[in-house]
Amino acid sequence: MPDFANLRKTLLLQGEPARVPALEYSIDKSIKAKFLGREPTTMDDEAEFFLEAGYDSVPVLFGMRLTLVERAARAARHGSPSGGHMKKAEAHYSANSEQTSERLWAEEGAGLIPDAAALDAFEWPDPDLYNFHDIARLGEILPDEAKVVPVVGYIFAAAWMLMGFERFCIDVADGAPVAGRIMEKLGEIHYRVVENLLQYDCVGAVCMPDDLAYTHSLMVRPEVLRKHVFPQHEKIGRLVRSKDLPYLFHSDGRYADVIDDLIQCGYNALHPCEPSSFDIVELKRQYGDRLCLCGNINLDSTLTLGTPQDVDAEVKLRIETVGPGGGYCCGSSNSVTEYVPYDNYLAMLEATLKYGKYPLGGS
Repeated sequence: MPDFANLRKTLLLQGEPARVPALEYSIDKSIKAKFLGREPTTMDDEAEFFLEAGYDSVPVLFGMRLTLVERAARAARHGSPSGGHMKKAEAHYSANSEQTSERLWAEEGAGLIPDAAALDAFEWPDPDLYNFHDIARLGEILPDEAKVVPVVGYIFAAAWMLMGFERFCIDVADGAPVAGRIMEKLGEIHYRVVENLLQYDCVGAVCMPDDLAYTHSLMVRPEVLRKHVFPQHEKIGRLVRSKDLPYLFHSDGRYADVIDDLIQCGYNALHPCEPSSFDIVELKRQYGDRLCLCGNINLDSTLTLGTPQDVDAEVKLRIETVGPGGGYCCGSSNSVTEYVPYDNYLAMLEATLKYGKYPLGGS
């Protein structure tokens, strides 16, 4: 049975919960199809999958980044504004009911908004006209013990994808006259999206993804994020916290230099704590009294190249070293992609159940 109260207790660091929750924001459609025995096509299918698989919440992938990057990707496929090179973006951030394994690409040279004139002419999506039908439907069908976690972002990532990464970096070096305006606009849109989402009682937490970093460092100087990005996250955080809901942050890579900034934004949890970027045990030592840590089961090796026994051992180790005292949600170090062997995915779920009951190490 789902137990969102247990997940909430974990995310908010309210002592040891009954068990270590399993948590994922994105699972490939092919994995869901194997689990269900049919293609998932509706939100009813999504709810059935996540609850049957043992999760306490159903993620719904929202956000202007999805809308805008898809527009940019379509434009690029039909001749990009600059004819520049393309940079791979995550494929797994698609609407749940429309997920595919297709890879999206983002422009490196110049994107849909390369300059101030293009920004002035750009047609922004209206956050009040966004389709909230999926949220409403989940509110109708989910049991009281389960909640929805909208995954809303992005601000920084959507801005550079709209401008093109090279143009974005040049503009930032020049004082961000265009990039700054784009990030402010994206913040306004996301704020309104979250306002609309929080009208639904079935929403139990909000996740704001915003990929900030490469494997070993931030993509831009911390000062840029502090001036243009974190104020937007903090405004949204105040809105989420005013409803007494957990506020979750997702970013790939190593963003150690700005973790304290993220805490000031109001975040309760970090996801996915990639092993190539963070020692999660050290993160627990430094921030375990202020942040819940989520994920870290290695997508680069164990989940994809290991055996079910390897996955079992890694989950056991994570729970033993990060789980004590609460504040840990077990899951992949990014998402469950189509190239994760199905048996390895099941092994992660089963090991979380097997080793995750508190008191840890008990019978």
